[in-house]
Amino acid sequence: MRFFKKTIFWVIIMAVIGGLFYLMDRQVEEKKTLEEEKKKVFPFEPQDVNEFQIIRGGENILLRKEGDDWFMESPFRAVGDKNTVQKLLEGVVKAKIDGILFENQPVDKLREMGITDSPTSLTLHLRTSSRILKTIVFGDRNPGMNLGFAILKDDPRIFRLTADIKAEADKTVFDLRDKAVMNFQPLKSKGFEIKWNGGETITVDHPSEGKWHITRPAKGIANPNKITEILYKIKESRIKAFIDEEPKDLSPYGLSNPRLKISIIDEHGKKIELLVGEKEKKQRGLFAKREDAKNVFLLEEDFILPIPKSSAELEETRNAGQK
Repeated sequence: MRFFKKTIFWVIIMAVIGGLFYLMDRQVEEKKTLEEEKKKVFPFEPQDVNEFQIIRGGENILLRKEGDDWFMESPFRAVGDKNTVQKLLEGVVKAKIDGILFENQPVDKLREMGITDSPTSLTLHLRTSSRILKTIVFGDRNPGMNLGFAILKDDPRIFRLTADIKAEADKTVFDLRDKAVMNFQPLKSKGFEIKWNGGETITVDHPSEGKWHITRPAKGIANPNKITEILYKIKESRIKAFIDEEPKDLSPYGLSNPRLKISIIDEHGKKIELLVGEKEKKQRGLFAKREDAKNVFLLEEDFILPIPKSSAELEETRNAGQK
């Protein structure tokens, strides 16, 4: 009986000690969590942001979210690059303060750190769907170049961040624009047409999965692997440079009578058309535009190399034993 009582006693003692250690560990974790929360620059998550504005010198870039897509509103209306925008928001909104340099903002220190009156200063406004507005101003880097100086407009302090956070925010109009040449899903396309100026017009239908039929200039069966390779090369091509947003005349670009016209019918039956014109020798590219848009842009010079010039290049080859 005495042995049993001793055993119970020690079990209770061990349980109490275990409970104390658990509480201590929990308090330590809660303290760490609280400290990490205090380091956060912004009180929201990247997915909460539906508008942001970059101000750099005299440049003003504004983007807004519409549904799942981003659109540039300033300096002009254009489709935004979703991946670049997401990376920017992830890098900036999840930023953490590396250290507090000053509890207030002396004017001389703001100038010294390149936060005000500096050509390298960068201002970023972030607005959420719940209408929270936060403004961060980035200054210069420290002598070691691994950290940067910054302030929040509604915070009296000057703090330090890792330098790559400003780099994530320091995006240009070109960086933030969608640079896809043609947006479509190759395997879901209902067909396409390739028209060479002075050459053959090739029309291909996609009646069912894995089946591609040549309907022009003559009927035939197309090789699905060749078709898939060509369509994916078109889809994965990217705009090299934006040339003219409001062209008054397409002739100088060779687009009033294009050398090549590619028309793709997407899964919804919508026709997407690309016009390819003359070469641009200085930047080694090809002038191009989409039929439904005004602006002229530049493609890589080798864009047209995989585009077939005759239907024979697409036809299914037969083995010697096949009839």
